[in-house]
Amino acid sequence: MSKEGQPTSKSSPEQSQSSLWTTWTFVAMSVWKKLSKRSQPAVMIGVVMIYLCVMSLQLVDDSKNRRSAARGQAKIIPKSPDESILLAEFNRRKKIIKDTCEKFGAYTTRDKLLAKLKLKPGPELYPGVEKDDQLWSTLKRTSHHQFFVQKEHGLMWCKVPKAASTSWLHAYLTMAHVPQYEIPEDNGMGLHAFLREKYPLLSKNLNKQFMPVSLKFLVVRHPFERVISAYMDKLEDYTRDLKYRGGYYYAMYGADIVAKFRQKYQEKFPKNPLFMKKEPSFVEFVEFLIETPVSKYDEHWKPQFLLCPPCHFKFDVIVKMETFERDTNFILSQRNLDGVVSLTKKHSSVGGKKKKEANLVQTLFSQLSKNMVQALYEKYRIDFQMFEYDISDYVKYASESEGLMPDVIEVSAVQSESVEEEESGDEVTSVESITKEP
Repeated sequence: MSKEGQPTSKSSPEQSQSSLWTTWTFVAMSVWKKLSKRSQPAVMIGVVMIYLCVMSLQLVDDSKNRRSAARGQAKIIPKSPDESILLAEFNRRKKIIKDTCEKFGAYTTRDKLLAKLKLKPGPELYPGVEKDDQLWSTLKRTSHHQFFVQKEHGLMWCKVPKAASTSWLHAYLTMAHVPQYEIPEDNGMGLHAFLREKYPLLSKNLNKQFMPVSLKFLVVRHPFERVISAYMDKLEDYTRDLKYRGGYYYAMYGADIVAKFRQKYQEKFPKNPLFMKKEPSFVEFVEFLIETPVSKYDEHWKPQFLLCPPCHFKFDVIVKMETFERDTNFILSQRNLDGVVSLTKKHSSVGGKKKKEANLVQTLFSQLSKNMVQALYEKYRIDFQMFEYDISDYVKYASESEGLMPDVIEVSAVQSESVEEEESGDEVTSVESITKEP
């Protein structure tokens, strides 16, 4: 493969196979001519029948391979009984995704979806939450914008921010043989731009070309974990935002959130320090998410199904943060990178240890009403159903209220721990150096 991503003159497996069959047919015809002069008709008919059977089987196999390539499915061969079991789990996850896509009308017309909703209307949704027919158009969209193609090792990664994206970013840079001293500071905004510089966005035709021979994967995470991670990393601390991003997120989102929601929260909770600080509180951020169309979300809190549309891109592996190490090792094994690339969790923006994570979840979600948690779930409901998550570990900390806005927020529900030492809210990895094969 050339540096520009264009195929070299080396023949493809399909071309080699076609050449082989041409040669085989030529040899068969030569043998036929010789045998026809000396053999009985019955023998000749038998030879013809055998030849036709072999050709038919080969054509069926070729047809299956072409259909598989058209769907963008890379061939995965389990290397152990454990990998066979894991492959079955990946197939189960893909079936859940397909069922969810069908449920929300990804493979049908708007008219048919509306007819279905008329017969079986769904539950009433909170104001600001998109209805199923409004989400239908988003499910129809496809984009290659989040894809990063590693040609040397046959990988196609769809990057979901706040879902181990920094881990795979460093792995990809190492696979590109980028020296450590050339990699920008982790907290800088240029890190992800640097990745795109090393892996330019491919045209639609080139993406289609690499899909059949690449292992396609994405990493997904609990939607509320992503919301917490995005808030803590981008909006909770203005000093941090100013230091690493020049105050970008406060200018783009934080100031507007405070301007829109601060007054009513100060009037209802006049002595709560949450509403005396410069930065938006978590409850204000969540109300902003509920009122904002998901199509206008920043990529760090945009639903995962919008970033990497799994209804139209047939991913080979869906990695989940809960089984990150196991799932990632499977990918590395399939591409013979095990022992070469190592992705190891060091910490996360929600505290690393389970106790610290639970404390932060309790601190943030105790600012919310149960109605707000339900509305936030509804905004991300496709992610929740598609990737099999629930809200039970979050809604238990929220308070009862008559409306959307909480009736009570404890003064103790204040973020007290800094995330200054954390690099970007993702699991950070140590990636061992890659040596080229001789």
